[in-house]
Amino acid sequence: MQEADFLEILFENLSHESKWFLFILLEEGKPINKALLNDMANDAYSKMQSEKGQPTNELLIPSRHLLDIHTARLEGAGLVKVEKLGRIRMYSITDLGEKLIQYIAAQPKNEK
Repeated sequence: MQEADFLEILFENLSHESKWFLFILLEEGKPINKALLNDMANDAYSKMQSEKGQPTNELLIPSRHLLDIHTARLEGAGLVKVEKLGRIRMYSITDLGEKLIQYIAAQPKNEK
């Protein structure tokens, strides 16, 4: 199996919400705590929906439970690195996560 095959598997199986987290982490370029990551993803999602002419009051990640699920999936897949600073967890994107974002960006628009 080649790298592209692994990236395709991750692309197909990663949740929409988790992809948003990766985009935020890549854009920010520095570690972000979990609560701020959640807020930034929800804000960016809301802004994108408004720009599409589809404003919504629904949050991308509406609960702490879902936040925990999606961040754990990213960590388990090796797409984010987690550093513990006391009780705070700081998230940053890994090299594999960056490669996946590049792979996603290269896909035709209708498949994103």
